[in-house]
Amino acid sequence: MLPVARDYPGANILVARSTYPKLNDTIRKEFLKWCPPHWIKSFPRSNNGSNTCVLINGTEINFRYIQQQGKATGESSSNLLSATYDLIVVDQMEDPEIEEKDFDDLLGRLRGNTKYVGDDPTMPKTGPRWMVLTCNPTRNWVYKRLVQPLHQYKHSGKVSEFLFCKRELETAKPVRDSEGEVELLIDLVEGSTYENKDNLGADFIEALESSYTGQMRDRFLLGLWAAYEGLIYNDFDETIHCVTDTQIDTYVDKLEAENYEIRWLSGYDWGMAVQSCFLLSFVDPWGNIIVVDGFYKKEYSLGDQIAEIKQIYAKYGVSSSEQPWADPAIFRRGAGGKDIVGRSIADILYDSGAGVMMRRGNNAIGNGIVKVKGYLGITLNHQNPFTKQHGAPHIYFSDRLQWISDEFNNYVWMTNARSGNAEDKPRDGSDHAMDTLKYMLSRSPEASKVRPRLVRTTPAHLLWQDGGDIETEKNLKAYRYG
Repeated sequence: MLPVARDYPGANILVARSTYPKLNDTIRKEFLKWCPPHWIKSFPRSNNGSNTCVLINGTEINFRYIQQQGKATGESSSNLLSATYDLIVVDQMEDPEIEEKDFDDLLGRLRGNTKYVGDDPTMPKTGPRWMVLTCNPTRNWVYKRLVQPLHQYKHSGKVSEFLFCKRELETAKPVRDSEGEVELLIDLVEGSTYENKDNLGADFIEALESSYTGQMRDRFLLGLWAAYEGLIYNDFDETIHCVTDTQIDTYVDKLEAENYEIRWLSGYDWGMAVQSCFLLSFVDPWGNIIVVDGFYKKEYSLGDQIAEIKQIYAKYGVSSSEQPWADPAIFRRGAGGKDIVGRSIADILYDSGAGVMMRRGNNAIGNGIVKVKGYLGITLNHQNPFTKQHGAPHIYFSDRLQWISDEFNNYVWMTNARSGNAEDKPRDGSDHAMDTLKYMLSRSPEASKVRPRLVRTTPAHLLWQDGGDIETEKNLKAYRYG
């Protein structure tokens, strides 16, 4: 920040934290430790001051908090949304008071045009219109929106819709350089606590080492993007378990070209005010489950659900007789309201043969979680069907079904109110995709198998005048074709 403040004289800079106390107690004090005193023209030291530091070259550094008054009512009284900044620095972006919308709002304020007077030819001539964010590794929206798309691109070359890069105006396709690399507009600097040991006391690190274990140790000591403590499916990793539709289509075409008969598998969870969820997957010859499509919608009429399930079946050539494994509750009579007394949700979905026939899934929570964990886990000698690398899971998801990833990253154990320890029960909430997955795996799925070659035999009516002619009999014997 300080080089920008010096080399862009007259710049308008925002330095922010989530709340006013955090702002004054941390980053404002740190700024005074690092900024040369002779640079400062004025900076009110009172807590009631303007919290704006003016440098002798005309640059203004505004210390502000992001939490907006009235956010709960949908109104905003933030004074950040009417300003124009050349540089924005936000400390601890993962703070719960900061939401994804705050990031979008700040991005829209980054339109400063201050001229650069330094001697570095790589620096922007104006602006520089940078946003610098610091955060501890987490799995909230910061990871999903900013970090994970960059990790995916660097790991697999996949460009997600959230990847910050130059894009064509009309098509939104990523702009690539002469070597075919995407022109990124984001960079990531990662490091562990140990890399900052010179600025920390040895006893501080020793205290963390003695008290932090598991995911806390991974996040706050090693700087890894570990999941939250208490996450049920902590093996889930979008860079491993999610694949593109192109990869899936290519794989299906390959299996069909090798004469495999694809085995389909589906699951269903019904909801009225909450989401109804449907998943369609297939099982490859090696026991991998690939989830290819589905829906996740609330207040979705049963008629529309039936129509969409049929559309999905037709899209992939799945037989209309495919029966999804479903929540056993939908087979109860009178479930769902007075307008369907005497009929179950399953009856209505079937609709006298015109709809979709469901079958009862296993609703045992513990059993279902163990099964899903088994498919998510890495098996050392197992080969990834898409990358061909060994050390792979047995389940994959289309990355288009983002709601599956969202639920995986928010599906946590309940905690005891007194002890704070996790209990063997998932926390209620957005778990409809997790339930659907559990129902879908009610029984061990059947793997795809090679289609048997058809055998055609000579019809009996063509042999009536055989007369015992051995040569004729040989010529008319069964023959194979494929």
